[in-house]
Amino acid sequence: MSRRALVDKAGQALVVALAVLGALPVVLVIVDIYAKGIPAIARIGLVEFLTGLPPTPLDEAGGIGPALVGTLVMAVMGAAMGIAVGFPLGVYLGAYRHERLAAVSQSFINVLVEYPTIAVGLFVYAAMSLALPAVNPVLRALLGVEVSQFSGLAGATALAIVMVPYVAIFTASAYASVGRELWEAAHAITGDEAKALFVVLRKAAWRAILASFLIGTAKIMGETAPLLFTALGNDYYYASPHEYVTGPVGAVPLLIYYMAQTNYEVQNEVAYGAAAVLITLVLAVFVLARAASRR
Repeated sequence: MSRRALVDKAGQALVVALAVLGALPVVLVIVDIYAKGIPAIARIGLVEFLTGLPPTPLDEAGGIGPALVGTLVMAVMGAAMGIAVGFPLGVYLGAYRHERLAAVSQSFINVLVEYPTIAVGLFVYAAMSLALPAVNPVLRALLGVEVSQFSGLAGATALAIVMVPYVAIFTASAYASVGRELWEAAHAITGDEAKALFVVLRKAAWRAILASFLIGTAKIMGETAPLLFTALGNDYYYASPHEYVTGPVGAVPLLIYYMAQTNYEVQNEVAYGAAAVLITLVLAVFVLARAASRR
């Protein structure tokens, strides 16, 4: 074998070794969580674990029911708000990327991706503190409800802010990848800028756009920091559905955060089981996103 071939083989082996080394920590974390979480779930039963109340230090077992409901409620609301803002923003960034305002907006979006999510939670906390004294009297008069300082709405708003840049960046990339001929045909057929962008070209890039929605949703499902100052947490079910919006709400990441810090074995076990459930949900969404982008 020639020297050049040996160098090529050595380079390929080095790349493979580095790839394995980079993936190894993630694999080890997932294996450790499943190795400890699955027995914790099996000890009480899957249905009971998914629906039961979190354990106190005196209980022998417990579940994640209220936290799981809170996660699903806030993920749905946060994804709806994040898509409502991030999708049209991404369309603008992709369609008018050569304009100065779009370039400036792209810079801010890139910064927001790396922005500490706990700061997002603090921002929403401050905004709710300023807005609620004026908003609550109106809500009380019209709907007979009030929004608490810590609430599912605040948590979902924080998650939506975290999600917006992911949706915007992926959507912008999807629109930027559409061929120029299709752009011209879309404008010629519709004769309208909005229809060309949001009807014809959206259908051309819908797989990548759907993948961006799913990836953004997976991202916010596992967030803890934005919820510390917004959702706060709650270990019980609410009797009325609207209380999941107006009152403090539990979440699986928050439950893991709180119970992993205790010295009680039963709560540590539930934290591992909750982590296994959360990772399964996130991985399932990522698999769907991958399938949507490749189909």
